[in-house]
Amino acid sequence: MKSKKARSIIRKGDFTYIGYNGCRYRDERAIEKSAALEAIKIAEQEIEEHIQAKAHKIILDMMTGIFHGDMPRKIADEFIQKLTEDEVD
Repeated sequence: MKSKKARSIIRKGDFTYIGYNGCRYRDERAIEKSAALEAIKIAEQEIEEHIQAKAHKIILDMMTGIFHGDMPRKIADEFIQKLTEDEVD
């Protein structure tokens, strides 16, 4: 798993205990559903941020060859803003 935050939530998740012959053993394969859902949410946010940063850099690099000054950065910023607005709708 690439998301360090998600991996940490999974590792900190509540584990279940099983009994066998009067002894209790920790089942490390099971975590609470809420911890798993939180880990998924964080992983999705991280990948979304990564894709947006990558898209911003690509647009900025492409526009730098065409425009001068702050214009390439403004175009890249506006692109990311429009991209995020579309996700909310």
